[in-house]
Amino acid sequence: MLGKLVIPFFFLFSAASSLASMTISGTRIIFPGNEKEVTIRTNNKGSKPALVQVWVDDGDINADLNETDVPFITTPPVFRVEPGKGQSVRLIYNGSELPQDRESIFWFNLLEVPPLYKDTANVDRLELAFRTRIKIFYRPKTLTSSSAGQMEKIQWQVLPGNKGVSVINNTPYYLSFDRAALQNGGGSGELDTAMVAPFGSASFLLKKGAMAGVTGATIRLINDYGAAIEKKLILSADNKLLLQNN
Repeated sequence: MLGKLVIPFFFLFSAASSLASMTISGTRIIFPGNEKEVTIRTNNKGSKPALVQVWVDDGDINADLNETDVPFITTPPVFRVEPGKGQSVRLIYNGSELPQDRESIFWFNLLEVPPLYKDTANVDRLELAFRTRIKIFYRPKTLTSSSAGQMEKIQWQVLPGNKGVSVINNTPYYLSFDRAALQNGGGSGELDTAMVAPFGSASFLLKKGAMAGVTGATIRLINDYGAAIEKKLILSADNKLLLQNN
């Protein structure tokens, strides 16, 4: 009789990953501070049943679930979804104190565990468990806009040597970017972007060294619905990048 070889692999995929059967409706979760819970819809796009586990972490992907202290509960925490069917997950806020002058961020995790079939129970096999993570933005009820609605408050400046740009986030919202690039008369240079925390700052460096003759920039900020809002920036005399009015 052949032995059973089970090798678990954990991959991070976007919600639109074609390799995993389970998907999440949306690429981010906005949790309004005046709500006690929100509903997250999951769907099985595959041809076989899926066993799913869901939970929330604070950003540490390797955190022990029994020791993670987060203000959200997911229910049901484990469920089975038939092919072509869906399952709603309740994300419940437990009332723990969070900052009320800015957004807080957490992560929603969905782990899809492959089913065990009787006809393959005694044969060598490779099991792949797919893990999907999307951001949860807790938005206090005192905040009535969004990052996309306050783009004029973001400060941009070209770094010395034209090696990239500095970003100062003067808003209470997290800034997530789909893309950013510096431009000159002959083309553009793509920047390495990162999420910028509320009232924080970051440097976006060019992926390929420096760039001569910078005239402006293009940024693509991700809004609450996961869509990218593109804006043009123009270079001012003091090396700042100013939002161009459309």
